[in-house]
Amino acid sequence: MTQNYLQSYLVVGTPISHSLSPRLHNAVYRELGLARELRAYDPFIEDGEAGIEQLVGELRQGAYQGLCVTIPYKLQAAVSCDVLSSTAQRTGAVNYIRREADGSLSGDNTDVRGFAAAVQLELGLDLRDCCQVVVCGSGGAARAVVDALTQAGVERIALVTRDPKRVADEWGIVDSSMSEIVKPYATNLSSSEAQLQVLCYEVLEQSCSDFDLLVNATSLGMNDDLMPVSADWLRAQVAAVYDAVYRKEGTTPLVATARAAGIPAADGRSMLIEQAIVGMRFWGIEESSARLRSIIDVCLS
Repeated sequence: MTQNYLQSYLVVGTPISHSLSPRLHNAVYRELGLARELRAYDPFIEDGEAGIEQLVGELRQGAYQGLCVTIPYKLQAAVSCDVLSSTAQRTGAVNYIRREADGSLSGDNTDVRGFAAAVQLELGLDLRDCCQVVVCGSGGAARAVVDALTQAGVERIALVTRDPKRVADEWGIVDSSMSEIVKPYATNLSSSEAQLQVLCYEVLEQSCSDFDLLVNATSLGMNDDLMPVSADWLRAQVAAVYDAVYRKEGTTPLVATARAAGIPAADGRSMLIEQAIVGMRFWGIEESSARLRSIIDVCLS
């Protein structure tokens, strides 16, 4: 492969073998006649702990034209960029990096728009109609989901994590405890009046609150049979489920369990597609969303 003839892009994550991003990106590039290629790269396997830092350095030098970043590097990617979009600034997380002509790096978070669009398409659910939503996880994907929810005006968001105190500190919530935190959401993520409640999984399982939507923003279910919540609690308290992760074949345990209980549910393939369409625009592709979606649907069918 010669860089002069083929522009090189990477999708970066650990793990990454399950990723459908190369398949859908390269299908678009071929269909549009673009001399581009996106390859999957696991920094931990290839380079150990210094992996993403090394990739960012190579990106600055022109070895690549852009990086698509996934679990667990989105927060680190934001710090590596010179310029951030308003969405990336709010979330503190980046999933698309673009190299500019002067070697500087611009970052965007396309997960926010991708998540909102996916929930609407898959579940027929407008986030503006949700009052209470539970989000499992606290990494880059969770930040994007919470930002989408606050932008939509969701009144109450329950953020569930194994370490509420650490997350409260990271997210700028001053008053914290190990079990439950209820404070106005006043971090850089949003200026809305949403109530953000941070709690551990044990407290959630004891809760009798009804939620319009549960979102899994952890990696559970991607490569194992685990779920972030119990099946009994899910059946009793949740009206709809969106799992931000997906599997190369089949669906996730969370989605399968929800559907078996008659709960509308979808996995992260649709979010992958919608955020990728936004990301392709960030990388300079001007084709219509409908056209890009049509190409991707064919390649994934």
